[in-house]
Amino acid sequence: MSFLNNIFEKRKLLIFIFISIFIGGIFSFFSLGKLEDAEIPIKVAVVMTVYPGASAHEVELEVTDVLEKEIQRLENIDYIESRSMAGFSEITIYIKETVNTQKLPQLWDHLRRKVSDAQNLLPQGASPPIVNDDFGDVNGIFLAMSAEGYSYETLRDYAYYLKRELSLVDGVRRITITGEKTPCINIEFNTNKLTNLGVNPKMIIQAIQEHSKVVNSGSIISGTDRIYIEANGKFTSPEDIENLLITTTSGDQLNIRDVAEINESYLEPIRTEMHYNTKPALGIAISMENGGNVIKLGEKLEKKLEELEVNLPIGIEFNKVFYQPERVSNAISDFMMNLISSVLIVVAVLLFSMGLRTGLLIASGLVFTILGTFIIMLGFDITLQRVSLAAIIIAMGMLVDNSIVVADGILVDLKKKMPRPKALVNSAKVTAMPLLGATIVAILAFLPLALSPNSAGEFLRSLFYVLAISLFLSWILAMVQTPFFANYMVNFKKKNKSANPYEGKLYVYFERFIKYTLKHRALTVIIFVVILFSAFYNFKNLKVLFMPDLDYDQFIVEYWLPAGSDSKQVSEDLLVLEKELIKFEDVHNITAAVGATPTRYTLVRPMNNLKSNYGELIIDATDFKATRTLAPKIQSCIDSLFPDSRNRVRYYNPISGETQIEVKFSGPDPAVLRKLAEKAKEIMRNEPKATYVKDNWSNKVKTITPVYSQELGRKAMINRSDIAYAMSIATNGLTVGAFYDGTYSLPIVLKLDEQVNNKIEQISTIPVWGMSNQSVPLSQVTEKIEVEFKDEVIHRYNNRRAILAQCDPNFGYTAPMVVEEIMGKINAIELPNGYEIEWLGEHKNSKDANEALFKFLPLSLIIMVIIIIALFNSFRETALIFMIIPMALIGVVYGLLLTGKPFGFAAIIGTLGLMGMMIKNSVVLIDQINIELNTGKVPLQAVIDSAISRMRPVLMASLTTILGMIPLINDPMFGSMSVVIMSGLLIGSVITLIIIPVLYTQFFRISNKELKVKSIND
Repeated sequence: MSFLNNIFEKRKLLIFIFISIFIGGIFSFFSLGKLEDAEIPIKVAVVMTVYPGASAHEVELEVTDVLEKEIQRLENIDYIESRSMAGFSEITIYIKETVNTQKLPQLWDHLRRKVSDAQNLLPQGASPPIVNDDFGDVNGIFLAMSAEGYSYETLRDYAYYLKRELSLVDGVRRITITGEKTPCINIEFNTNKLTNLGVNPKMIIQAIQEHSKVVNSGSIISGTDRIYIEANGKFTSPEDIENLLITTTSGDQLNIRDVAEINESYLEPIRTEMHYNTKPALGIAISMENGGNVIKLGEKLEKKLEELEVNLPIGIEFNKVFYQPERVSNAISDFMMNLISSVLIVVAVLLFSMGLRTGLLIASGLVFTILGTFIIMLGFDITLQRVSLAAIIIAMGMLVDNSIVVADGILVDLKKKMPRPKALVNSAKVTAMPLLGATIVAILAFLPLALSPNSAGEFLRSLFYVLAISLFLSWILAMVQTPFFANYMVNFKKKNKSANPYEGKLYVYFERFIKYTLKHRALTVIIFVVILFSAFYNFKNLKVLFMPDLDYDQFIVEYWLPAGSDSKQVSEDLLVLEKELIKFEDVHNITAAVGATPTRYTLVRPMNNLKSNYGELIIDATDFKATRTLAPKIQSCIDSLFPDSRNRVRYYNPISGETQIEVKFSGPDPAVLRKLAEKAKEIMRNEPKATYVKDNWSNKVKTITPVYSQELGRKAMINRSDIAYAMSIATNGLTVGAFYDGTYSLPIVLKLDEQVNNKIEQISTIPVWGMSNQSVPLSQVTEKIEVEFKDEVIHRYNNRRAILAQCDPNFGYTAPMVVEEIMGKINAIELPNGYEIEWLGEHKNSKDANEALFKFLPLSLIIMVIIIIALFNSFRETALIFMIIPMALIGVVYGLLLTGKPFGFAAIIGTLGLMGMMIKNSVVLIDQINIELNTGKVPLQAVIDSAISRMRPVLMASLTTILGMIPLINDPMFGSMSVVIMSGLLIGSVITLIIIPVLYTQFFRISNKELKVKSIND
């Protein structure tokens, strides 16, 4: 560090650098990308295949199984889940979390090729599989466009107009319309009329399909030009369909309007739908370009919407269901308040303990460190979001540690009458390498988080990057900025009246205490060991929670009717609930979605796939506290209004699954799987701490199956597919074509004018056509019509059938509490040969996250050991430093017990960080012992003097860190981490100043029988 000798000769250069950091930091803060959560790619793709008319088991065996076997050959697959339903297969592919994000596009290309290869093996009638790799996209801006007194068509048209215009706004990546109904053209015919006219419905189907077919019309050569010929005349309006000619078997030509009525409506059953405060609505979901500033995007969109509102009729409203720009802006404001609070707390501590000028000197280093961190974050494209903002506050107290040591050293050297130029740089020179090593050790404590490959680690990864940047910057500035500013900010002449820097009462009392503990080493060690074992014993009393819910003023109510229920009934029920719940005092707005979760508008949002029996309410409340009080009231209200429904309140959680507690049974026979799941569910139902007990296969659904008779069918010239077509025409309608009206592609649906949807007893009379113009009743070509209960959905996990028995913890309990009660009982369930059990849910998430985190802990510890050995060139001193790490558990356990905070993933990270901080303080103290020994002092005197001289830096560094974290105590995600560090560091400081000297004298066999050493104040 010889350059420090000439530091004051570089005055102009340093002033320019500091001005640049100040201005650049402010500019960087406003230029940084601002999001609610870090942009974490969800490494998941979904393959969807439609197989009309097939049962769930047929879909499973003929489509899902075929595709899964081909997909399984894809590299880097973690696991595959699938669900097979009547007419539909959905396969979800989860990629290993260790896969680099940049490799995902190539991986998705490989997936598409695998799926394409398997397409030829699919049965006739199955549509080409669709690969969706945008499954994890986050639409941070979600608006509900509602209207009262306008038709759905008008609302839809204006929604697409807005989509087109808003897509032009700079920074918008994609806009999706949600809650849409699918418009269609119905061709409704009367059976008797068709029979009288000699028309078979197949003639209508053939005419439409022939007219819609695209055929290459060729080209001709004219001179040197080739002119392409285009056959026009495709459908452009419903009138074109009405005028289409069909030819009867007798040779007569009729228009379709002569045999059927044409009208416009919507495909049934309705798949998705939206309301906003009981009004019909459509969702407009907007995603931002990667790395953008969502606050600036919000400003642009609001300005654009103000311009567009002029062209919209009165009564059409835009409602913010989830508006990330406002949430991020509020989060930034809260951060600035917390940051200012932390800075003021740290500065107040410094001013009180070290004086006005010295306190301002150290505080100035804190400000420059934070501003410098913003500059580097901008350079490395690290956004300001929930985790990175918290990291700055967490680092707040630690950022002054190095500066405190250097500034304290300057004060001590000046009091010792050291020449001023030398005193300003001596402390930085002497402590440079130990502080660098200690700073790197503190950074390395968080390294396992950066290397953790799972989703929890990836979500919190920016915590490490921001801490590493800021802590390393704090060391550089402590070495340069602190000595440089000290020359101008502190009046040292007033401090030089006495040459003894340790004459205060606090030092005198501490010296007596240190001597007492050294004289009674065995007693001191025994006391701390007893306290440590009590902490180990009380660890079991901690509340364990993997990831806490976030403090949103919004929550979700999931609403399920029994499997097989119609989406219309779900929609009607939700309207009743909306009208009832909007009366609740703390409820502001309610957005209802039928059929599925409308969109992933935040990374922490629980998602539900398309199901006809599902609906949800997105409820805006007064604040987070209100969401907690509303939950039991709302569930009670729903249970009283709709006792046959299954419902629950869900909050936003960083790592959320379908349920918090899940146990998977896998094996070949669906009936056996259901029995095993039922046994597990019975155990869950009998546990008072558990609620919302269910399984993911749900109840079996009623199915009507006409049993085709080949003999009767042959006589009537009717085959099995004729029956399928006839039943489709008589129920929901048969899609026979489509036409494009210039904006939308509308399916053309053929159906009976009197459908049998509400007349089950008439199924046997459904008309069925074969080759002739005469229809026959369904009963004349079937042996019988069976009514049976079948699986609505079949789940598979890694190519094996699997069922999940699921539940959630009751109010006031956590998932680990429930698992502890039921795991032994469920594991005791006897499994037949070929069947397996596995615990999923939060239990697996927590286990995987902790394993991923601790996987790299040995690497981090080894590097720490290497650094410390390099600093001291001593195994004994290195062993001594690492011996005190377990004692950090004392503060951790009792701090969490006193505050009631849970011990979870964030607390574990805090514990790792606490280890680094304690090692850092220990390094500073032992380095001082070595400095004292090098001056020729006797070992015991050197130990005592070192403890006394390092008391203020260690206490001040710990105190600033502890108090600087006060604003995070009530944070739902980082509150437990802050308590761990605060309480752990409080006890850790005592351990550093007391146990280190005691153990040091024991390790190096320094006698304490006759404690006859001079007082440091003598």
